[in-house]
Amino acid sequence: MRNIRQLSFDNMSAPQALGVSRLRRDNKRDALYQRYADTLEVVPLLTRSLVSFQANKNTPFYRWFKYREGFSSELVQHFLSLFKPERKRVPRVLDPFAGAGTTLTTSTKAGWQATGIELLPVGLSAIRARLVADSVDIDAFKFEIRRLENFSFGSASASGYKFPHIRITAGAFPTETEQALSGFMSFLDSINDQGVRSLFHFACLSILEDISYTRKDGQYLRWDSRCSRSLNAKFSKGKIYDFRQAITAQLGLMLEDIKRRNGGTFAGNVRLIEGSSLIELPTLEPSYFDLVLTSPPYCNRYDYTRTYALELAFLNHTDDDVKRLRQTLLSATIENKSKKHWLVERYATLGLEKRSSRAINTFVDHEALQEVLRVLYAARDAGTLNNNNIPNLVENYFFEMSFVIHELARVLAPGGHVVMVNDNVQYHGEEVPVDLILSDFANSAGLTVQRIWVLPKGKGNSSQQMGVHGRNELRKCVYVWAKPSD
Repeated sequence: MRNIRQLSFDNMSAPQALGVSRLRRDNKRDALYQRYADTLEVVPLLTRSLVSFQANKNTPFYRWFKYREGFSSELVQHFLSLFKPERKRVPRVLDPFAGAGTTLTTSTKAGWQATGIELLPVGLSAIRARLVADSVDIDAFKFEIRRLENFSFGSASASGYKFPHIRITAGAFPTETEQALSGFMSFLDSINDQGVRSLFHFACLSILEDISYTRKDGQYLRWDSRCSRSLNAKFSKGKIYDFRQAITAQLGLMLEDIKRRNGGTFAGNVRLIEGSSLIELPTLEPSYFDLVLTSPPYCNRYDYTRTYALELAFLNHTDDDVKRLRQTLLSATIENKSKKHWLVERYATLGLEKRSSRAINTFVDHEALQEVLRVLYAARDAGTLNNNNIPNLVENYFFEMSFVIHELARVLAPGGHVVMVNDNVQYHGEEVPVDLILSDFANSAGLTVQRIWVLPKGKGNSSQQMGVHGRNELRKCVYVWAKPSD
């Protein structure tokens, strides 16, 4: 957004108090709201596209893959500028939920050292592709594109490769597309340059949705009625692209961006950690990072292992692999089992019982959160929830986020900042003020809540909830927390 550079603390007007939706004046959530009302500010400059992947659609390198859970490179650039420390050494940024790597690659190009933690293999593939593109041989890349133009997918489709479907992706492609995929994988084997081969592989991963009968739709894959599956409702995703057309266009787009490299490399300033933040954060250096810039999974039931099922299958993850991955990710779905005992045991193994106790006490003692949980568990017991696992989801999410936030406070350098993008949610007509609860967690961990910047247009509750509980627009926010200087 062209005016995003105007967003700073210096030129902000006095914080604007926001109405408390559907809350009684005598409850704990209202008291929590009153505590942080002065930090809430509606910011017209913060649009949905700026804090989501949409603004990356036309941005070189970031437009290669539709990673819908990411934020824009422009937003990252702004916060890097706003919170760059006045130190002689190279500044350091951490993204503990690195996603497709927008924070990492944007910050390193701006002269920062970047550390990212990511567990989802799809995000890791996107990050690695951008790092490879930083130094890939352009002439070799162009040579293989020309060779592919004359390659017959049909003649190579008997190579023995079959798309490694998992249960929920079976039948996702037209027959001719499956054959073309087989031929393309045979072509990959003939590419000698490892960097070029990896980028061609990523190009194929990037077009899987376009050439399939499926469309990503939040909690699941939506299937086009032209597929062979028996469907409850008719849906048309529009054009289903021919494989050759799609792969040629994708490789052309990537080549166009690679040509824009402006000299110098940045991959050496990226430390990519493959794993869960719950596991990796406790091992990071204390007081090390000047900025944490991230967007964790939301407490919204979205299951990335389903929405990215095609990509996970393409990366050779089996049904069992996907089930394990679903349980390892930060709890955000109704299928996640509690990690409470596991977390406590892990911290004990590391000799970090005191650190664990602080995170647990913050969770247990939080009156507004416990109020939400009481309401949801009561609704479950009364049989009025549309899914009985919703209270578990909310409880597990905040329990784990308490650990994450305490670790972020620990690894942040004095004078540093945490910038976090997240959405509020609603279940059973009850608003869960994620922004206020997590900010209060940050306060308990020793951070100062400087601002909760609110997008001018929030997110409406689902049509099902709207029919029963009425319309309730939920806040979409960017939190800014600071660690006091020594």
